[in-house]
Amino acid sequence: MFDKRHGLLLFLNGLSSGLLSPLLTLLLLDKGIGLAVVPLAVGLYSAVAVIFEVPSGMAADRWGRKNCFLISLALLLPGLGLLILGRGTAAVLAAMAFQGLARAFSSGSLDALVVEEFLLKNGPEALPRCTARISALNSVGLAAGCLAGGGAYAVTGRLWAPLALKGMLVAASLALGAGLVEHTVEGEEGEANPVAQLAATLRGRGLVRALVLCSAALAPALFSVEVFYQPRFEQLLNSSAAGWALGALGGGAFYAAAAGSVLGPRLTRRPTLAKLLGAAALVGAGLMALGASGAPVTFVAAYFLFYVMVGWGDYLTSSLMNEAAPPSQRATLLSASSLSMQLGGLAASPLLSAGAAVGTIPQVWLAAGGVLAAGMLAWLAAWALRRRKAK
Repeated sequence: MFDKRHGLLLFLNGLSSGLLSPLLTLLLLDKGIGLAVVPLAVGLYSAVAVIFEVPSGMAADRWGRKNCFLISLALLLPGLGLLILGRGTAAVLAAMAFQGLARAFSSGSLDALVVEEFLLKNGPEALPRCTARISALNSVGLAAGCLAGGGAYAVTGRLWAPLALKGMLVAASLALGAGLVEHTVEGEEGEANPVAQLAATLRGRGLVRALVLCSAALAPALFSVEVFYQPRFEQLLNSSAAGWALGALGGGAFYAAAAGSVLGPRLTRRPTLAKLLGAAALVGAGLMALGASGAPVTFVAAYFLFYVMVGWGDYLTSSLMNEAAPPSQRATLLSASSLSMQLGGLAASPLLSAGAAVGTIPQVWLAAGGVLAAGMLAWLAAWALRRRKAK
């Protein structure tokens, strides 16, 4: 049975993470910085999160997942304080650095804690049910956070309102998280150098290595949709209707991903790498369908279907990674998977920018989706051929 406190904490974490998503640029501009500084601030956040992603996962495995998650919540508070009270470039950059640190320490730590405690009570055969629930709660929390953040600003007309709401949610999560019980994972005491452990695991476990690579391969498709869906949808709508429609579309994407996570155990009761590669190919096909959509109705349908596929793939990736990861390295490997996705998106960004400069957004999506689908199908064929030869 899924612990209700764990479920509430996962939802609150997603809720607080989603609050500022639809308002971030407005918040930063309201602090007195120029538009040219906004990418610098967001880039600093991403850089800090990338640098500390894997080290924070190692710290979670070595000194406790609960402790690292509480550290992530504590790091959010000074960043929020600077965004509420501070002004100017220095305050904004410091706030985003704190947010990036908090993102790194939260990635993997809470999920690893929840999975470990769930497996102790229910056994490894219940792992797919656990990972599906985690993915769904995160997605629903993010969607509710986007709506709540936009709603708080719409009702009050004040940008500090969603910041204050996030501060209260973080404080509540700290209080709830402090009361969690964490059992010691076998093998955590007296382990060797965590960097050497990670390298040995990536060398010795082909499935873990494949999952990390698959996360990186999926990143360009996800990044292209996140970057281009707003301007593309505005092209298909009248500008007077675009504002509310984009808000509903952004929130609906998280609910669609949650639906994919919930449907995952029903579609694939036994996750395998072959099924993940098939799901990734369908993500590529969904991106091609998005590129081929020329009307608002078909665009919305393709957009939601794309995120259902993403949610299904997330369920498969999470289930396989948690199954393959040694318990004492669970948070480290979840962080490594998250890092590979971020690096994949960063590596693809110049190609996406070049594609948008010489072509149209639909052409970029058709090309990116085609490359992903073809690559995953080729990988699947090579995997099946290798297994046949091994037999």
